[in-house]
Amino acid sequence: MIVLVHKNNKVISVFDYDDTSEEISMTFSNPIEVLFQLAEAYPNRFIVWCHDSLKTSINEIGFQNIFHHKLIMASYEIRSEHYISDRIGYVESSPFINIKKDVTYPTWLMSSCIGAIHAEVLLKFDFIDFKHLTLDYALNSIAKNGMTNGLFCYSAPELLVSNNVKLEPYKSTSKRLYKFIKQHYKSRWTFITFFNSVFYENKVQLLPLFFSWFVSKPKINPDFKSIEIESKRNPQNTPTVDVVIPTIGRKPYLLDVLQDLSKQTLLPKQVIIIEQNPELESQSDLDYLTTSNWPFEIEHFFTHQTGACNARNIALKKVTSDMVFLADDDIRFEKDILEKALTEMSKYGLEAATLSCLKKGEKEIIDGIIPWHTFGTASSIISSRLTKEVSFDMGYEHGFGEDGDFGMQIRSLGVDIGYLYNCSLLHLKAPVGGFRTKFVQPWELEDIQPKPSPTVMLFNLKHKTPFQILGYKTMLFFKYFKLQNNKNIISYLIQMNKRWDRSLYWANQLKSNKG
Repeated sequence: MIVLVHKNNKVISVFDYDDTSEEISMTFSNPIEVLFQLAEAYPNRFIVWCHDSLKTSINEIGFQNIFHHKLIMASYEIRSEHYISDRIGYVESSPFINIKKDVTYPTWLMSSCIGAIHAEVLLKFDFIDFKHLTLDYALNSIAKNGMTNGLFCYSAPELLVSNNVKLEPYKSTSKRLYKFIKQHYKSRWTFITFFNSVFYENKVQLLPLFFSWFVSKPKINPDFKSIEIESKRNPQNTPTVDVVIPTIGRKPYLLDVLQDLSKQTLLPKQVIIIEQNPELESQSDLDYLTTSNWPFEIEHFFTHQTGACNARNIALKKVTSDMVFLADDDIRFEKDILEKALTEMSKYGLEAATLSCLKKGEKEIIDGIIPWHTFGTASSIISSRLTKEVSFDMGYEHGFGEDGDFGMQIRSLGVDIGYLYNCSLLHLKAPVGGFRTKFVQPWELEDIQPKPSPTVMLFNLKHKTPFQILGYKTMLFFKYFKLQNNKNIISYLIQMNKRWDRSLYWANQLKSNKG
């Protein structure tokens, strides 16, 4: 590691962490200029930045654990707040800004306190786009642009050993926030941020909004495809796989899934099927499970209790293999899908990944393996060790959001989720099965119907920042206004606030009654 020590946005010293006997001489004092100069001089090394007060707190073992392949950028902020204001939540709805600081957590919110990036990765960016920026701003910009192109970025407490260092808080400025929004999001988000600040905070930020009009948006699109990736976490042996499939009324579709699994170049060890039928006198109609010969074990459970959350929780308790493929009962896939997916996960050191799962006629728009902002319960593979620590929240049963919530539980354990664009499933979206029988939620009997759905609100309350929730509320109100008949803005807002309050009430009921 080549370490750049800085203070007050000035370079203090530079040294080779593996040979600290001699300092490295640099021709610049601006940290971001020196970072790029070091990357040119040491293209095969990780370039570390560190605040002067933390240089004796660098955790070498932590660095080795975090940077297990080249396409990783990580830092850790010892302050309670980041350089980019929490009000970025008005704009960004992803899970990447609500950081869990006690684990390695995926985020583009970078810190100048301590961090690193591989020189080969940094050189995929153009120095000209960052030369006039402070170190903090540049690091956040690099990570924000990098994540969408396949750079795995983290908040990583492991980078530091325990210390008592305290740094002065950042001086948060609205001008900086509006500039960042203008450069990294569509321009309309500056106006939405202005509106939210007025409406929710009684802050009229005309000058920051005005100055943002003169901020240009650089075209930053790094291409990392030429960088060779091979994680040091690569397992010694080929992992075994169990498959979990909840099903309801899709007998012929499930048969196709089982036949696709039987042709795999890497066969599953067992397939766990949870069959549901709410009719009390009913019995299983999946006769082919026993009348056909399958090259794997089939664990079949039949229940009258419907609901994907309950079904998957039952199945996860039966898992015995190294990995679990969470599948749906109406997908199709090629014979090498499991082997290919596990190979990619091994290369990136991933314990969780969502595979591309598109409907017929849809085209994949993502062109690289990237950190994923959500999770797909019909198309994901996870390490079985995670199934001992996470489960599907029953508060989402017969609603929406259980898949995203499951993914958030995984991230809260310090495990990232990758998206495998090159491992494709076809989702048939079968017209039969699924929610065949209408489940009536208790709030459906109310005079004032909650908006959004209480399960969506439950997800927001559990996993989003207060600013993200307010930003979501604004966009919901704007979008829904166009879809309903009441065009009187005053009465519409009164009615929607009532519906929002009912959603909050029922979400909190789900939160307290989950089981």
